[in-house]
Amino acid sequence: MSATPHASSPVTLFPNAGHDHARCRDWMIGRAESLCQDLGVRFTPQRREVLEILATSHHCLGAYDILERMAHRDRRPPPAAVYRSLEFLLELKLVHRMTSRNAFFACTRATHAAPIQFWICRHCGVVAESESMRISEEVSRLAGQLAFCPETINVEIEGACQTCRSTP
Repeated sequence: MSATPHASSPVTLFPNAGHDHARCRDWMIGRAESLCQDLGVRFTPQRREVLEILATSHHCLGAYDILERMAHRDRRPPPAAVYRSLEFLLELKLVHRMTSRNAFFACTRATHAAPIQFWICRHCGVVAESESMRISEEVSRLAGQLAFCPETINVEIEGACQTCRSTP
């Protein structure tokens, strides 16, 4: 695993204590704007706000957590509107769904050359992503031995990040 997920991304796998979340958020929003423009789809204010909420930290959040963070509005959107925004962002691969937590995480990579894995710190809740073809190939090999046909492969690894391990 490299220290930086993708050359054009400002995000490191597990950000240190002085990490600039604003820089990550700005990169992710810029990437979303560019992608939506290229695809000719609308990056509505609500879609933008949902992505900004997810991109402001490196934590995964549930739809209702996102909704709570939108409570500052005069009129809070209904849950279905947040889910529609999340579906849009998922489709464009701007966010990922953390299956085990039924939560969402802003994608920190410009592209994916291989299947991704999620690394979740149980202590601080930070999530990082990596990609490895070897892990995917091993899952496929094991599936073949079991005569099993996987439809979706989500690899989520829980543990302790370096910051939490070094904190007394």
